[in-house]
Order: sequence, then structure tokens, then C-alpha cells
Amino acid sequence: MSELKNAKLLGGVGAILTLVGLGFVGFILKLFAVKDIAEATGRGEIFSKYLWAAILNIVAALILVASLWGVMFAMGSSESPEAIIGAMGIGGIIAAIIMFVGVWFMKQSYDMISEETGVGTFHTTALLYLAGAILIPIGLGLVILLVAAILEIVAFFSLPEELAKPDEGPVPVSLEE
Repeated sequence: MSELKNAKLLGGVGAILTLVGLGFVGFILKLFAVKDIAEATGRGEIFSKYLWAAILNIVAALILVASLWGVMFAMGSSESPEAIIGAMGIGGIIAAIIMFVGVWFMKQSYDMISEETGVGTFHTTALLYLAGAILIPIGLGLVILLVAAILEIVAFFSLPEELAKPDEGPVPVSLEE
């Protein structure tokens, strides 16, 4: 029997911590939870996709911070406002594209978790994260991402403690009398 008890706890607590502002600690706990799920299901691809998502989202955040940092320094110099806004816009667009690719990998990972565990909330969470990432430029994305983060908590705490055993097929019947 495959145990998911630790993944359920780590993922749920990690998702809560991420929501309340302790993102890095929550992120690490969710990473361990997804690794436990991948090991329990025997599908390493679940973890590798989630790891790619994490790496890409960290890179996107660093690009965004570097872009904003550059803008702050440029404001003190004699740079034109158009150049400052342009640099920030280019950095933001690059970060958004990388973040979207990261969210796509997370969606694939969560879809596999949903398929393997039977917890459909992971699929819904993944769709909401994807929609939120797409809609961030118009502002609606942040609200959708908040809903996705709340649903992620529900998804992790909805995990079964053990995976169901795969069907072993029909029981052979003896034809002898």
C-alpha cells in the first residue's frame, strides 16, 4: 500500500503557508509533498514536471525583481522616462512568458496527481492557476490565483491516506467439478 499521509500534511500545510505569505517555506513543503506523491504512485514525471515549474517560476521572479531594481536605479540617473518604462515592460513580458511556461508544467504535474489519486480538485486548481497566469495583465488574474491557492489547500487535504490497489484482474475460476 502506498502512503500519502505525509504528502497530504506537507502539501496542505505548505499551501496554507504560501497563502499567508510564507511562500518560500510553503514552496519547500509542497515540493516534498509532490515528491512523496510521485514516489507513492511510481510516476517520477509528476515530480520532474513540478520541479521544472518551480525552477521556471523562480527564474521569472528573479527577472521581474531585476527589472524593477534596474528601473529604480535608472530613475536616479538621467535616463528618459520612456527608456525606464520600456526596460520594465520588457522585463515584465519576459518574466510573464517564463512564468506561464512554469505554470503549464505545474498544470501537467497536478493533472497527473489528479489522475493517479482520483482527487479532481488538483485538475481544477491547475486550470485556475493557468487561467490566473494568463489573466494577470488585466488584473483579474490575481483574484483567480487567490482562488486557485485556496483550492490547492483543499486539494492537498483531500488526498487519500493510501492509494487504492490496482485491480488484479478477474479471479480465476476452476472448471473442474
